[in-house]
Amino acid sequence: MLLNLFKFVIRTRFSRPFLILIAVLIVYFIALSELVPSHQENLILSYYGTAIVALFLAMSLAAGGVMVLKSDRDYLFTLPLSTRDLSLSIFFSQFIAFGVTVLLMFVYLAESLASPLLVVDIVALALTFTSLGIIATSLTTRVRIVLSIGLALWTLLSIAKLPLSPGSVFNGNVYGGTATLVVLSAVTTVAAFRGLSRIELDMMRNLVRSTSSEIKSPTSFAGKSPISAIYSMNLSSMSLAGRMNMAGTSRYVSRRVKTRWVISATSAGAAVYLAFVLLRGPPTPLVAGTDSLPAAIVAAILLSFLAFFFSQSAITNERIWLSLTSLPPATYFRHLVASKLISLLLVIAPFAAADAVLFALGYGEALGALAVVTFVIPGSFVLEILWSAYIAPIQVKGEEMTMPGQYSIRQFLTALPMILVFILATVATLVPVVAVAGGMTILVVSAILTLNRGFWSRVEVKLTENGFI
Repeated sequence: MLLNLFKFVIRTRFSRPFLILIAVLIVYFIALSELVPSHQENLILSYYGTAIVALFLAMSLAAGGVMVLKSDRDYLFTLPLSTRDLSLSIFFSQFIAFGVTVLLMFVYLAESLASPLLVVDIVALALTFTSLGIIATSLTTRVRIVLSIGLALWTLLSIAKLPLSPGSVFNGNVYGGTATLVVLSAVTTVAAFRGLSRIELDMMRNLVRSTSSEIKSPTSFAGKSPISAIYSMNLSSMSLAGRMNMAGTSRYVSRRVKTRWVISATSAGAAVYLAFVLLRGPPTPLVAGTDSLPAAIVAAILLSFLAFFFSQSAITNERIWLSLTSLPPATYFRHLVASKLISLLLVIAPFAAADAVLFALGYGEALGALAVVTFVIPGSFVLEILWSAYIAPIQVKGEEMTMPGQYSIRQFLTALPMILVFILATVATLVPVVAVAGGMTILVVSAILTLNRGFWSRVEVKLTENGFI
């Protein structure tokens, strides 16, 4: 019975090509881990790895959820199945989706881990990411945010040589970091299975909480033209996680937050970043002729991911029966993208100001980070909106949990620009000319596509084909 249940749950959540891709990635990871020499140290990758772990721990908890479909609630949960078997099946399917993310992000970090316990580290991270998403279902938004920030800060403290941190495996404390990851994965996995045993109750609580929440400050567009209404809406509030797609794992949530609060949060983060760099003193040379600012690399990676998550929510809340009847498609979408871009620039501006201050104080390495914030992130943000709208647009229609269909290769492709962007951001932080050249190239391509009427006509067809109403 358990085997049949596993097969049913997996096949209803993943397309066959996607499962084949997962198998290929696993083989690729095993082969690469055998070819990469162990016990090597690469500080650039260690900063990169620390930032990725911090971000994914925070995002798994802040915007996580359980891979439960509406059909599961209508059919699967009504069957006389063992709670244990059902929990194992759902957890395993969620592990497959998030495990792919771990493989993609960390297979290239094997050299920076430089640990004989590499496989243990990877499995512990995958279990933790998977479990945090399940645990998040039973938590309120405020608790999620507090715990997410705490996990991220705990991980980033490994850069300051904290021995017991999820990021310590990347920063010279192999065994302390591995022990921390193992304990963290054990605790979160146990909590996740307890959550799965009462998943129906938690889902009902979330439904009641979301439908009974009070609208504190309704927005009025009375007297505004269609174009001014677009800018008014997107500059006054932001959708933090309208759609998350990480290696094919789609998560649909509509969480609109006042832009001023997001700017306040990034301003506080930029202040911490600036203070951290100044307190650590001048940067340390890593290799001959090259200096690196660790905090700048971490900040650039985190901002790149932040822009990616914002981009994934740009189209999901659109109602084409309303928006595309008020303006021509090309005109509407151009102003939509422009308003989203201005909103993003306001959010990341504090980090640009912090990098400019550091550069003025003699931290020449901050120039690369400033170029990333100025050129790479805005350009990639627009390109990711266009890519997502064309490749795999998905509309949020009020369903809080997961997608109404299978995870497919097409959805997986929406994450590809993210991989390329954070690699570019890491390199560009070290070499400013790469940031300027790469960012300008992305900006030009994005501008050409945004101004192309034919492109938006095709996007309109894509939206209709994918069920937008």
